[in-house]
Amino acid sequence: MNFLFKLNFSLKKPNVIIVTGLSRQTAAEAIFQVLKSHFKVEKMSGNKLPWRFKKDEILIYPIDLVKNLAARNFQFLIKKSKLPILVVTNLGDIPPDKTFFAGENERIKEIAKLAESLPLLGYLILNLDDETVRELKNKTKAHFLTFGLQEIADFKATDIVLTQFPSPGTNFKLNYHGNIVPIWLKNLFGKEQIYASLASVAVGNLLGLNLVEISQSLKSYQGLPGKMRLIKGIKNSMILDDSESATSFSMAEALEILAGILGFKRKVAVLGDIIGIGKYTIEAHEAMGERVARSAELLFTFGERARFIAKGAREKGMPEEKIFQFNTVDEGKLKLQDELREGDLILIDGSKEMKMEKIIEEIKAV
Repeated sequence: MNFLFKLNFSLKKPNVIIVTGLSRQTAAEAIFQVLKSHFKVEKMSGNKLPWRFKKDEILIYPIDLVKNLAARNFQFLIKKSKLPILVVTNLGDIPPDKTFFAGENERIKEIAKLAESLPLLGYLILNLDDETVRELKNKTKAHFLTFGLQEIADFKATDIVLTQFPSPGTNFKLNYHGNIVPIWLKNLFGKEQIYASLASVAVGNLLGLNLVEISQSLKSYQGLPGKMRLIKGIKNSMILDDSESATSFSMAEALEILAGILGFKRKVAVLGDIIGIGKYTIEAHEAMGERVARSAELLFTFGERARFIAKGAREKGMPEEKIFQFNTVDEGKLKLQDELREGDLILIDGSKEMKMEKIIEEIKAV
């Protein structure tokens, strides 16, 4: 960040929205969707600093402040921005069955420094349901707002339901200080998408948009590849694409959603290893198998750990002939194509290292 950049930024003072936390990419995309029809806005990638920007332009930065070594650059942007906003999503894995959880404390240090640098005119927007994130409100002199599923959140989601085929998606009611509007996320599912939408509502509201305008904008929100998004598959099937990454919590939620989406002839679970669980790896994968037996008629597993998913499903009564096991994606992708039928709903899920997106490329409709 050289002198000319600093001078240009200080003179033009674009608005800066920094989005951090584990769900930063999803939240940044939802925020961009809400703002793009109403403002000059650009979503940045990585640590890229724009050399040209316009007066009153809004710059959205999804960054990993836990690992980012250039955090002081963003402190400058926040201090010199016309309206600086710091959005903190979750720092812990999102459990499917709880409205509160906690991230790891060591993740918070760099984020806390940035929160402390917010000027009085700035805003800190926090995921209230993550107790570690919630504590950041004590680290700033700026205004702060919260979003989440708990009653005390400023922007909260209630009455969450899955809409069914032929218009599947997620419906919920947005409540902001007694004002209630419906939100529909077409072809999108899961709590991460709900949290991202709530963050976008908070940002849009700060920038002067009313709740109805924001709700309308979110109807066009398509999410990101691999993030609980429904897409068309071969043979008139549909794919629930959660291939970007997986934790035991996110896979459990995905299987629950797979079971809850009605209107399909058959459910197919295509699951890879969940990496990084530690000493409970076997038990966690077997537990996923038990969920598969309740939510799917066909199971494909990829990886050595995922064989315990197959074991868990088998022990809960899933027939052997409905279970297919492979070590790698390349070994089994053609067999999966052969087994798919019209009217199938196929969940694709697994850790990033398993490259489950290669299966998406094989079976998505062109």
